Amino acid sequence: MDHLISIGVGIAGPAMLGIFAFAWRVNSRLSAIERDLKNHEQRIKAAQGQLNKHFDRAYTIRKNIGSSDLD
Repeated sequence: MDHLISIGVGIAGPAMLGIFAFAWRVNSRLSAIERDLKNHEQRIKAAQGQLNKHFDRAYTIRKNIGSSDLD
């Protein structure tokens, strides 16, 4: 019986260390994915802002051309 307990204790330590290392690695990867997602969202917002500026400029040009045709 003492032999089984010593084997169990010998296995429990590395098993707990393995579980801890796995959890740490998963957490690290999730943090990296969250950071990448945040960076992508910022790039999308910047691109949307730039696109809106181009649409506004195009609308202004079109409006100016249309009003000069009426003169």
